Amino acid sequence: MGIRERRDGEKAEMRKKIMDAAVEIINQEGYENLSIRKIAAKIEYSPTAIYLYYKDKAQIITDMADGFCREAESSAAACLEADKSAPVTQQLRMILADFIRCLTSKPEVAKAIIYSGMNVIFANDNKGSTPANGGINMLDRLLLKGIEEEVFRPGIRGMGWMIVSALLGFVISAVENRLYLLEDFSQFAEDFVELLTEGISR
Repeated sequence: MGIRERRDGEKAEMRKKIMDAAVEIINQEGYENLSIRKIAAKIEYSPTAIYLYYKDKAQIITDMADGFCREAESSAAACLEADKSAPVTQQLRMILADFIRCLTSKPEVAKAIIYSGMNVIFANDNKGSTPANGGINMLDRLLLKGIEEEVFRPGIRGMGWMIVSALLGFVISAVENRLYLLEDFSQFAEDFVELLTEGISR
């Protein structure tokens, strides 16, 4: 391993330490009590060292949410790639269920993002219009395909953000009430996805 690779690895490890400490503090004391100083004390670094990575606590949450979104988008894309020939309704169910699985697989991180009160998952590239990001755009393309195949209602064009909103509501409830620990949680998730899918079908 070269010097550059080693340094990149050390930076990634430091960011993870900072985010892990932030998650712990938020879940124990609330986002309003999170500070760079508290994070530094928890990981036994100086606040100055933390500022080399993040200018404030909001940037930490944004980085955390971006990682979550990238993981969810990558997983959804892999689902679609693995089963290209599946009917569009089945593809939609797969990626919605996968989104729920991704977000509930790291409940403490999900709670920290939710408790921050920051609108980071819906951070919008299109200011002043409906929310749009990589995941929502992927969902909108799938909805459009279903409309063209006449299996989804025409009125849902561009409404991927509404479906993601509904999924986030489900995830928040699952995390807050620790439903993700239930033995039949995956069935709950599948039932919710089925409800959403039926609601947009012709």
